[in-house]
Amino acid sequence: MILTYSRDINLKLSRTNEEKRYIMSKKFFAAIIFALVLGIFAGAAFADDDYYIREEAGRRNIHLISIEQARSIASQRLHSNNVRFKEIELDNEADDYPNGTNFRPVYQIECYANGQEYDIDIDAVTGEVLKFKRDD
Repeated sequence: MILTYSRDINLKLSRTNEEKRYIMSKKFFAAIIFALVLGIFAGAAFADDDYYIREEAGRRNIHLISIEQARSIASQRLHSNNVRFKEIELDNEADDYPNGTNFRPVYQIECYANGQEYDIDIDAVTGEVLKFKRDD
């Protein structure tokens, strides 16, 4: 009779462990879903930077060069027609702007040319190349 009783306890304990594992797997799955959703919204927020910078430029009556013009400037600086653009991002580099207007739209470009990777920053108002760096 004691043997039967201990068997019942062991079965009940193992069932509880299975339930714990099931609950933990559900929590883990929920955490993964939450992280993915958070990542999607964070990505969307960064993508909106371009929109808000263009909107602010319009509000200030500032004309920005187009992405195509920024690509052309980068290609000219690289002396190559065979440039593969990895990323072009419009960002506000206000902290670096000397007159303190808190608004300096800059195209940040990552690209490949001539077997090398380059980081190029172009002022989105003037088209001036602000940074030209070859990654090693």
